[in-house]
Amino acid sequence: MKKFLLIGAMAFAAGFSYGQTIIPKVGLTLSKWSGDDVEDAKFKPGFTIGAGLNMPLGSGMISLQPEINYIQKGGKFEEGDFSDKYTVNYLEVPVLVKATFGEGTKFYVNAGPSVAFGLGGKNKWEEGDEEGESDIKFGDEDENSDDFYIEKGTDIGLQLGAGVIIAEKVMIDVRYGLGLTDLYDDSSVKNNVLQFTVGIPLSIGGK
Repeated sequence: MKKFLLIGAMAFAAGFSYGQTIIPKVGLTLSKWSGDDVEDAKFKPGFTIGAGLNMPLGSGMISLQPEINYIQKGGKFEEGDFSDKYTVNYLEVPVLVKATFGEGTKFYVNAGPSVAFGLGGKNKWEEGDEEGESDIKFGDEDENSDDFYIEKGTDIGLQLGAGVIIAEKVMIDVRYGLGLTDLYDDSSVKNNVLQFTVGIPLSIGGK
């Protein structure tokens, strides 16, 4: 994990030295587990907050945008009056290639890999008037614990998105994160997240 954070920090430092654009952003997520073992999973709302650093590659429309984001993933299950909700918190580092078009109001598409590191979370359930919760942890299950365990704390994924930049002041981004890592060795469970974020591009140097 330290190596990925060091790479992210170096990318941000390089961007600062070349005077590019930092983009603080916040938004909503709709997450869902997918796989043969979670076919009944439904989308669960959450939130994300973080920042990206946009670094143009040459003088054209292509740029590189590494990010560091706190993001909520997980899923939800419902049957009758029973609901079971899993909110899993991650620190995620995407590295996106971005193509931007237009003048004034600009449009863009982006895509790239991401790696996320599990921070923990909560499992909450309700059935009629009863409810309960437990912590979500990563690693091998402790049979003497009431916590819910996810075997793998590192989640590799692919992100695809598009958005609009309005008057160089507001950025609206829609993105889909496709999980490539099975969270368990013996079952098919992957993270999928739809993100809606609003950011404010801040120039940190000359162009």
